Amino acid sequence: MRTLSLLLLLGLALATPLEEARELYAQGEMAGVLARLGPLLQGYDPPEEALLLAGFAQYRLGRLEEALFTFSRLVGTLKGGSEALYGFGLTLRALGDPEGARAALDWALRQGYREAEGILDSLPAPPSLAPKARKAPPPFRAEKGRLWIGDKPFQVRGVNLGVALPGRFPAEFPEEEALYRAWLELLSAMGANAVRTYTLLPPAFYRALWGHNRLHRDRPLYLFQGVWTELPEEEGLEDWEGPFLDRFLLEGREVLDALHGNLSRPPRPGHAHGEYAADVSPWVMGLLVGREFEPYSVEAYNRRHLGRTYRGRFLEASPEASPFEAYLAEVLDRLATYEWEAYGTARPLSFVNWPTLDPLRWPSEAGLREEYELRRARGEKVEPPRPGPVHEEDTVTLDPTHLKPTPGSPVTLFATYHVYPYYPDFLVNEPELSPNRFRAYLSRLKAHHGEMPLLIAEFGLPSSRGIAHLHPEGLHHGGHSEPEQAEKVLALWQDIASLDLAGGMVFALMDEWFKRNWLVAPFELPTPRDPFWHNLLDPEENYGLIAATAKETFRLDGQGQEWEAIPFLLREEGRLLKAHADPEYLWLLYLGPLPLRLYLDTVPGGVPVTEGFGAEFLLEVNAEGGRLLLEKGYYPFQELDHGLPGTEYLHFRGATRPGSGPFVPFLLEPNRRRTGRDGTDYPRIVYELGKLQRGQDPEGARDPMADYALGKEGLVELRIPWGMLLITDPSQRLAWYAPGPIPIDGIRLLLPGAPPVRFSWPTWEEPAFTLRLKPLYFRLQELWRGGP
Repeated sequence: MRTLSLLLLLGLALATPLEEARELYAQGEMAGVLARLGPLLQGYDPPEEALLLAGFAQYRLGRLEEALFTFSRLVGTLKGGSEALYGFGLTLRALGDPEGARAALDWALRQGYREAEGILDSLPAPPSLAPKARKAPPPFRAEKGRLWIGDKPFQVRGVNLGVALPGRFPAEFPEEEALYRAWLELLSAMGANAVRTYTLLPPAFYRALWGHNRLHRDRPLYLFQGVWTELPEEEGLEDWEGPFLDRFLLEGREVLDALHGNLSRPPRPGHAHGEYAADVSPWVMGLLVGREFEPYSVEAYNRRHLGRTYRGRFLEASPEASPFEAYLAEVLDRLATYEWEAYGTARPLSFVNWPTLDPLRWPSEAGLREEYELRRARGEKVEPPRPGPVHEEDTVTLDPTHLKPTPGSPVTLFATYHVYPYYPDFLVNEPELSPNRFRAYLSRLKAHHGEMPLLIAEFGLPSSRGIAHLHPEGLHHGGHSEPEQAEKVLALWQDIASLDLAGGMVFALMDEWFKRNWLVAPFELPTPRDPFWHNLLDPEENYGLIAATAKETFRLDGQGQEWEAIPFLLREEGRLLKAHADPEYLWLLYLGPLPLRLYLDTVPGGVPVTEGFGAEFLLEVNAEGGRLLLEKGYYPFQELDHGLPGTEYLHFRGATRPGSGPFVPFLLEPNRRRTGRDGTDYPRIVYELGKLQRGQDPEGARDPMADYALGKEGLVELRIPWGMLLITDPSQRLAWYAPGPIPIDGIRLLLPGAPPVRFSWPTWEEPAFTLRLKPLYFRLQELWRGGP
């Protein structure tokens, strides 16, 4: 008997916390469950089962707010399946939100969770819709440099809602109310007090917002609703007036109707549709009209409409206003008039702006024509700017202070800017902004706008392997680990908050695989396949509070346990090689002597290494570092100059084919040489993309700057983003080639002294992905939860 007891005690001692929690749950010991799971729940990405057990234990103990967060964490990252949805629904019902419970339980039932059916049947019938009536205006104002709710100043702590899941384009919106609800609960628990949408989302989002704010009346999430527009040129129209203006205003009116729960919208490509019955207008703090307007489109309008002005019912353009500023005054005024006449309400209004069009002038930021004339005058061999629309910085402005409310108007105005520390070039080069360029720029911007509140509606930094712009203070456009992203975004927020601006909105909710960045976009082909794989070289895809990564991907840590099920490509005395592919990386596991030298053959041609084997890439790794070199003819860039020392630049050659060598470094030029208005040259910055760094992923997070990890006895675990191998679409196994990408059977690999081996991987039409909260979420939570 004593021996049996000893064995039982030993078994309990050897059981994992998860196994112990499972047993305690079966025994009904809910407090014990949470005590055992405590250490597991402290990490960035706890085990799925641990969260499920914790959520149900919290629910059964009556700790409903904790359960709501736990189940939101599961549902909002698409984990836990129907069981998590069931728990989410039970918790919302217990908190007194039958409509939120209905959305979660209905989704659980559709996923096969039959226990949800009885709970659904017990819920009260949905409330009947009240007829739309005129209302009192909400208590929002924009004045004295702040946003106000009644007589209390309000500083926005917001998040931009990009909601395109991997495999989807931005207009392919999720339709599940419970998913939107989980995201809103997560953001509210993080301490956010506002969210921003760029366009009208599906009705499910507004139902979720309505439910969230009815449940959390003491801490609602306020909405900054966007009214999106394309450019007239993109719509096949010559001007912003006439038919285009009619469509712009129609979009705005439909947005307003939807916010008041009064819109039935038929299906239309690129637009959300359905029955909008949830009245969220009491929580809509502001309307954000437009987009980051392209300077060439604004300039063309100004030339075409010289002398245009505007004075309307609620807003007018000042005498100093440009024609396009007068145009925006009209758009805002007509939308305000419509809402006032239809619903009796008015709210603060703004149009979207960015540093490209700010009303300040920057000596370091010459226009293309200015730069051409300066360089030609000193003897450089330069070509004049090409004719037609070209994107230029600091050549045309949009000044929000040139829009004014008319006397007695119920409408107030605020300025909205998207501001990132690394773009445009003047934020990197301008001497006057040093040493804290981001803060100094915001301070200048605030001073210009005076009493008009200034909202930074986008700011952030991406956790990507690739860097699209280097910043002298380390605030690069990419090149950050997830923990580093968190610390640096917090510093940006603290600059915004300490300057007493109207607030800031972090970009963005989630990593978005469909995005494209100028530096690597030429190597993402075909473009319609972008959402099907995750390019770690593209900063635009990696801003999220929620990481969207390949499903069941490895953790880079130099351990071999995760590789046990992966077959050997090569196994010989003293050496072995394995490979694995996912929507983000080519993974390699090598065991053998260092340095590692591995040749990779992706397309026809290449450096002849052995008979029948031409290599496009050479991988070299040792304990100190590594490099990925590529064949010179296959390298898509060529070093040229403008005829004088210091004028070198990387010229993009377009599609290439490999020659016979040699191997060269894979260099990129994220910061191009610029010439300021006073003739000052700001040198280009080149960095070696193929330089490999040793490191490992933090537990529950990722460091994309870590390329390989060393384990015991010469083990090397390595991952290569597909773009570094010029794989233009791994979902279809397409590789860069001239005149266009070609399909490949796989990649051949050669270790010196061993026969070549081939690695291939299955193609896919739906990417396997997983979601998790990044460290940025938790760091913002620590900072923001103390605020109002």
